[in-house]
Amino acid sequence: MQKLINNNSNNKVAYVENIKDICKIKDLPNKKLCIVKTNFHDLSSLKKFMQKFPNIEFWLTSKDISRKNIIQANGYGIKNVLPYPFDIKVIRDFFRKNSSKISDDKYSCNMYNCIKGLNVMIVDDNQQNVELLVETISNAGLNIHTFTKPLEALEMIKHEAFDLFLLDVMMPEMSGFELAKEIKKTDLNKNSLIMFISAFSDAETKITGYDLGSCAYIDKPFDINVVRSQVLNMLKTKQLRDAMNKTRDSFVAMVAHDLKSPVNAEIRALELLLENTARADNSNNEIISDLLQAAKYMKNLVNNILYKYKFDNNCISLNKNFYSLKTIIEESIAEIKYVAAEKHQNITFSNKTIISNVFIDCLEIKRVLNNLLANSTEYAPRSSTIEIELSDNSSCLVVSVKNKIKGKAPENINEIFDKFVSFANSSKCVNSGLGLFVAKEIIEAHNGMINAELINDNFIKITFTIPKDHSTA
Repeated sequence: MQKLINNNSNNKVAYVENIKDICKIKDLPNKKLCIVKTNFHDLSSLKKFMQKFPNIEFWLTSKDISRKNIIQANGYGIKNVLPYPFDIKVIRDFFRKNSSKISDDKYSCNMYNCIKGLNVMIVDDNQQNVELLVETISNAGLNIHTFTKPLEALEMIKHEAFDLFLLDVMMPEMSGFELAKEIKKTDLNKNSLIMFISAFSDAETKITGYDLGSCAYIDKPFDINVVRSQVLNMLKTKQLRDAMNKTRDSFVAMVAHDLKSPVNAEIRALELLLENTARADNSNNEIISDLLQAAKYMKNLVNNILYKYKFDNNCISLNKNFYSLKTIIEESIAEIKYVAAEKHQNITFSNKTIISNVFIDCLEIKRVLNNLLANSTEYAPRSSTIEIELSDNSSCLVVSVKNKIKGKAPENINEIFDKFVSFANSSKCVNSGLGLFVAKEIIEAHNGMINAELINDNFIKITFTIPKDHSTA
C-alpha cells in the first residue's frame, strides 16, 4: 500500500500499519497527509502526534468500520475514516482540493470578516463532540459558548442573544428538540438560527427538527469541512438578511418622518379653511371636512408606522406623569366625533370612577384611544352606537370600547392585535393592521393588559387596563 501511495502522491503522503510507527517516518514534518491503519484501540496516542504536527492531516483506515468507531474518531479530530483497502483516488482528490483551497482564501477571509464577533452556542452532552465542533469553526472569529448540560445552557439563553445554536438531539437532561422549543419562547433568541447535529438520521427525526425551525440537520459522523461551510454560510446569510431588514426599516421610518410635516400642514390649512367657510355658510364645508378627516387618518397612520419602527428597534421611552384618564377619553371622543357624525354613529361615554388620575404617558394613551375609536368608527355599521366605559377595581383603571360589527369577525378575535392583521376585507374597509398592534404594545409598556371579546357574534368589545400603582387624587 505504501508503494502505491508513493507513486501517486509526490512523497507528500505517509502510510503506517500502526500508530506507534508514525515516529519512524522520515521527514514527517514535510508530509501533508498521514494515513494510519488502526483497530481504534489506541487513538489517544495518535492525538499527541496531531498536536505536535498541526499542519499534517491525519486519516484512519480499518477493516472494522462502524458508526461507533467513526464517531470515536471524529471525537479525536480525525477528518476522514477509510475502509481498508482504500481507493488511491481519495489521495488525488485530497491534493486537488488543497490546491484549489488557496484560491478560496480571499473569499474565506471576506466571509470571516462578515461574521466576526457573532455569538454561537454549542450544546452536546459529549465533551469530545463539543471540542470537535469548536475546532471546526474556531478560526472564524466567532464568540463560541459551549455546554454539556442543556439546563445550564437554557439559563444563559434567557439572558443573552445568540446568532446560531448547534444542538445535539439526544441528551439526558433535555433533548435538543425540547431545548429548541424553549429557545423559540425567548424574546432574545426566538429568531436565532438552529442547527441539529445527531447520529439519528431517520426521516421522521429530521422532519421533526425542521418543523421546529431548524435551518439544517447534520448527520453524525460528519465531515468537518462540510459542517464548517454550512455554519459559516448560514451565518453570512443571516448577516445579509439582518442588514436588508435594517435598511428596509430605516427607509420606512424616513418616509414616515418626512410625511409628518406636510400632513400636519395640510390638516391645519384645512381647519382654518373650514372655520372661514363655516362663517360664510359655504356649501363646500362637507368637502373640506372630508379632506380634513382623510388628512387626519394619514397622520394617524404615519404615527403608527413610526411607533412600530421605534418598538422594533427598542427606541420606545415613555414620558409619564399624572393625568386624568377621564379627560383624555373626552378629548379623544371630541377628535373623532366628526367622523362618527358623518356615518350617523353615536358615541356614548359612561364614567363609573370617582378618581381617574393615573401615572401614564398622556400622548401614548391618547394614541391608544384614537386607534380604538378610529377602529370602531371604521368597522361599526352606519347609525350604530359606540359605547365607551371607564371603571376601576382594586388595582386598575379599566377602559372598554364596544361597538357592533359589520361583516365576519376573525375566528380568533385576539389575532386583531397582531402586526398587519385586520379583518378589513370582510368588512369592506381599508386598514393597515397597525393600529391595534400599536395599542397593545403601548398598553403592555404601561404594564397593563388589553384583550378583545365577541358578544353575541354581533358586537366586539376591546378592554384595556392601566395599573393604579402610582395613581393619585
